[in-house]
Amino acid sequence: MTKQSQYTGIAREAFSHYLDNTSDLDTLIERLREIELQILSDDEDETSSGIWFRFFEGDTMKTTIRDIEKDLSAPSHPNYNILMQGIAFGLQTNELEVHYT
Repeated sequence: MTKQSQYTGIAREAFSHYLDNTSDLDTLIERLREIELQILSDDEDETSSGIWFRFFEGDTMKTTIRDIEKDLSAPSHPNYNILMQGIAFGLQTNELEVHYT
């Protein structure tokens, strides 16, 4: 797994727009998938599995795009509030990281 610092700004912007209600979940997922496609196209290793996010120091969840899409798809989802708080905290403390496995 490698930290992808060059993509943190793009991810930060996408999450910020989502939290500010200036973009919807579909747009957030689309932006995150664009990051993933760019990283995958730069990598020549055929066994790679994709990207995941660490929202704050101590976050051990390794949240994938699929997790984000599932958890944020409905406010009634059990992990919705947890993920929203994690994203907000990570943006506020500038601890959001993009990782690649």
